[in-house]
Amino acid sequence: MYSRVNTVLLVGICIIHTETAFAVSESLSMTMSGEIETRCDIKLNAGNVVNITESKQHSLPFIVDCNQPFAMSVSSRSGGLKLTSDFGDNSTYYDLSILVSSVGINSTFNSKDLLTPQYINGSNNVPFISNGELRITLQDRLLFSGEYLDVITIDVSPSINDAF
Repeated sequence: MYSRVNTVLLVGICIIHTETAFAVSESLSMTMSGEIETRCDIKLNAGNVVNITESKQHSLPFIVDCNQPFAMSVSSRSGGLKLTSDFGDNSTYYDLSILVSSVGINSTFNSKDLLTPQYINGSNNVPFISNGELRITLQDRLLFSGEYLDVITIDVSPSINDAF
């Protein structure tokens, strides 16, 4: 009789133990999030002064670094190279080409048109770190002695749906 009671007791303990294991079921839920700051810069590789004394065309490499689609605006202070010692309109006009092949940008503007900002979009492509090139081509040779000057401003900013 003693052995029979032990057996029944052991079966009863096993049943209670397995029911307890099913009753203590737990679940885990976890929320994950992250954020990357918007980045959109342009950097000139060779400084920011272009000397066009010796040639009619000059190239200047740059790097555009954006982690989302971008747009550019380009403008000129004088609309051409102006003789600094002359207050008349002795401007020498040039064409400015901007190329960023990784996002399909290949745009050319005449310096006269750059008196008002001109806009370029990156076609909703993200360049990350991409090489670009500015090409300045004089329409005529510089004739008068003296220093010529123009300031080109290029703004790069994040763009949503090709908007600047």
